[in-house]
Amino acid sequence: MDSRLDSDDTLSKLSEYSGSCKEIDTVYKTTEMLYKVVQFANIAFFSGDLELAYKVLRDALRLFTRLDNSKAIAVASNNLGNTMLTMYRTMTDSEEEKMCGMSKQQVIEKGTAFFSQSIKLGESLYDEFYNKQGWSEECLVFMQFLANRYFNRAIFFLTTSKDHENRKEAESLGFRDLQITGDMDCEIVNQCLESGFRINRVERYELMLSRCRGLLGLVELGYSSDELFLDDQITSVYDDLKTALKTRSTNPLFKDVSVAGRMQKLDVELIRYFHLAKSDDINAARVAIRMLIEDEYIFPDAEEEAIKMLLLYMDTAHDENAPVDEDGLIVLELQSLISTLESDYIKRVSQKKNSFNESTSSLGNLRSLNVSAISDKSVNADESSKASSQRRSTLKQSMKGDFTMELF
Repeated sequence: MDSRLDSDDTLSKLSEYSGSCKEIDTVYKTTEMLYKVVQFANIAFFSGDLELAYKVLRDALRLFTRLDNSKAIAVASNNLGNTMLTMYRTMTDSEEEKMCGMSKQQVIEKGTAFFSQSIKLGESLYDEFYNKQGWSEECLVFMQFLANRYFNRAIFFLTTSKDHENRKEAESLGFRDLQITGDMDCEIVNQCLESGFRINRVERYELMLSRCRGLLGLVELGYSSDELFLDDQITSVYDDLKTALKTRSTNPLFKDVSVAGRMQKLDVELIRYFHLAKSDDINAARVAIRMLIEDEYIFPDAEEEAIKMLLLYMDTAHDENAPVDEDGLIVLELQSLISTLESDYIKRVSQKKNSFNESTSSLGNLRSLNVSAISDKSVNADESSKASSQRRSTLKQSMKGDFTMELF
């Protein structure tokens, strides 16, 4: 047993587990500690506190390296890569020159290195598993992690390419990673079907919807939907939902999210698809109006997307069936609704921050870990108007849902 994992080490203080022998205790304590660190960082990330998430993950990566835990290093590296992507997006959105003391160029360099390390270790772990077990369920799980990391890196390369030292090379690598991701996604399904392994239909559907979000984000940046094979991805997800609706009473897809909820989540991407990829604001508006008329309850982000599309439709679309708005009252009403939704969003940001404070306090002994990032000041200090604005921007970017943050 490695002497670095002595029971007097900080690690032993991060878990309340106690077993029958010191060696087993240490393994459990270490595993629980690794999980808590990554969980803490992910909570900070999805609460819009990128600085805290970055500092915790950075210091955690140093600890995982000291422990020589390849899986933990790969997980932290992947999540750090996603954090760099979100920092870049936030800097672009808010026109900030630096975040966490880093320029865009530094963010790109670090993100590239983090993703490279995560994928390299993932490939090594996958090869090791495959050589031992062949096409086992565990092996396919490793392949899915690897596919997700390739997709994350593809989004990173293509999103940051305009500020990359070599734009053509970055775009080439990004499209290569997308191709690898697609091949792996197909291979996983094929092997599951051939070998009789169980496929979690809910996780699969949500993952493919996430892929659509990522590709639509790239279309928004100016990439061609044809070279991204976006039509095939959207059609596949749409067909999966239609098939699931035939057995809606028993289908697991509707166990935790209602039929209307699933349709709204897809509608958001269809609105963006028609608007961005097809330049068809009329059909985009038709999708938008469905949920507003038919559904009793609507996700806030879906409602905002739908109303913004209707406003755009009223301003730009040339449709003989469009309602007459000579006095501009419809447009004013839509603008008022958007203003209300944005105000509600600010309130949710505040609530999410409070929820973050409560969540981190429940992690207990994690705060004893010697990382400089974990400080109440960084979470509880009063924020200036500029900081609050950046926090809202950061939260929007962290909640895009087009990449995969990992746990164990």
